Amino acid sequence: MSLLAVEGLTVKYGPIPALRDVTLGMAEGETLAVVGANGAGKSTLTLAIAGAVRPFAGRITYDGNPLAGLLPEEVTRRGIALVPEGRHIFEGLTVEENLLLGLTARADQASARGALDDIYAAFPILLERRGGLGTRLSGGEQQQLAIARALLSRPRLLILDEPSLGLAPIMVDRVYAILADLRRRGVTLLLIEQNPGRIGEVADRVIVLANGTVQLSGPAAEVLASERLGAAYLGETRGAA
Repeated sequence: MSLLAVEGLTVKYGPIPALRDVTLGMAEGETLAVVGANGAGKSTLTLAIAGAVRPFAGRITYDGNPLAGLLPEEVTRRGIALVPEGRHIFEGLTVEENLLLGLTARADQASARGALDDIYAAFPILLERRGGLGTRLSGGEQQQLAIARALLSRPRLLILDEPSLGLAPIMVDRVYAILADLRRRGVTLLLIEQNPGRIGEVADRVIVLANGTVQLSGPAAEVLASERLGAAYLGETRGAA
C-alpha cells in the first residue's frame, strides 16, 4: 500500500483548473521529485496534500486514510509536514521561537527539549543564531530553519516546495546535502523543483507537470535522460510514461 496516493486530483481557482486529473503514489521511504515550469501546478499539488486548498475532484489518501476535509494542522498531526515556497519564517520571532512552532503538532511535549537539541546538532548554524530574528538569516539559513521547523513535527512525509529557489550555489549544496541525509534516514520526501538539474542526486522517481497535468513520469535516471523531458516541460507530450 502506498503511503501517499493521489488519484484523479483536479483543483480549480474559480473556473480555471490548476491541476487536472493528477494521479501519483509514494511508497514509504521513497523520494519523489515533481518538476515543471513556473505555473505548472506544482505548488497547488503541495497545498492540496497539506489541506490548504480544497480539491474540485479526486481523492488523496495518506497511510490508507482520506485527507479530504482535514485542516492543515490536522494534516500535520497525521504526519505530513510542508516546507512551503518562500519559507514562511515568522516576522518578529527569533530562530528558536520559529523552531518551537514546529513542536506544537507533537503529542509528546515531554520530548520537546531533546528534539530541539537534536535539531541544533543537525543544524549548527541555527544553534549559533538561535537568539536572533529568523528573518535576519540569509536565504540559505532561512531554508535550513524552515526544514528544521518542519522536522520537529516528526513527519513521515516531508514536502519541500522549491527548496533551492533563489539560493547561492554553496547554499544549494548545503540544502541538497540535508535532503540526501534525510533520504538515508528513511524520511519519505516529496520534492518540488522548477529546475531538474540537482534532483537526480536524491530522487528515486520523477514526475513532470505541465499545464496542470502529468506529462512524463518514471525512474529518475530515465526521465532526466529522456529526450522527451524538454517537450514535457512545455506540455507537448500526452499522458504519463
